[in-house]
Amino acid sequence: MNVIDSDQIFEGSCACGQIRYRAIGPLAEMIHCHCSDCRKRHGAAFASHVGVLREHFALVQGQDMLQLYRSESGTRRWFCRHCGSKIVSEPDGWRDTYFAAGTLDTPLAAPSEMHIFVQSKVSWYEIRDGHPQHSTYPSEWDEPRPGFHPQRTP
Repeated sequence: MNVIDSDQIFEGSCACGQIRYRAIGPLAEMIHCHCSDCRKRHGAAFASHVGVLREHFALVQGQDMLQLYRSESGTRRWFCRHCGSKIVSEPDGWRDTYFAAGTLDTPLAAPSEMHIFVQSKVSWYEIRDGHPQHSTYPSEWDEPRPGFHPQRTP
């Protein structure tokens, strides 16, 4: 797995600006998730997330504005209760927090990218970017059983 900018500070916010966060690299890859859960929560063909170790992610403003939703898979998804922006996803058992790439305010150099859960992708979108595609989780993540997420290492 490629890492991005090992000590760079990345900042992001929700649409209304009430929630602000900071992530300190290295960042993991950007994943484009095509599972039905991510698609429906983003209202788009797929959701794009960037991973960072949980201890390198911090809210700097608006903790009281966060709303938690826990999906059936156990993933915790944090939203702004005012504007509805999805901020982060935290799958149980993973070392990484995945923040919504579209919430970044800091420019991001081209990270390594991949598509996951393409078996669930919408019929009206064709993936043409040349990035790796995985039916579910990438095999290097040890293809977890449903509801189980492995410890990931950067």
